[in-house]
Amino acid sequence: MSTNLNNFRIVELSKDKFGRYIKLNVQFPEGDCIIRWDLDEFTYKQIKEVVSKKHFDSLAIHYLYEIVPYVSTYQENPMSTPYYRGVIRCIQGNRAAKIEFPCSKRFAGNMEWFRKEVKKVEDIKHLVWENFLI
Repeated sequence: MSTNLNNFRIVELSKDKFGRYIKLNVQFPEGDCIIRWDLDEFTYKQIKEVVSKKHFDSLAIHYLYEIVPYVSTYQENPMSTPYYRGVIRCIQGNRAAKIEFPCSKRFAGNMEWFRKEVKKVEDIKHLVWENFLI
């Protein structure tokens, strides 16, 4: 049974001595939490490309980006390599757009796990930002 999750608001996309990550604000029935989600190099570059562009107006400010908690898979035939695509929702004022980006199998699998298995903050306590800093 999967949880109907809201989009994950992107707080930060960066790298540090531990690797590449995306810092996300995730909403649960018991409240919001900030998590650190480690990213592989391919997915990191794809997300960075999306969030570094001003999709509506080059002079506009206050862009907000969200990861949509679903990934699609495309495969030309049963024997071909599958392609995975995530979605980022770009919001600026009263305008919004969904932008697809290629992602890795690892990212797609993690998103599927999150969508199907995570029900509450306790399920992801190892990803909670404050726990990572300890």
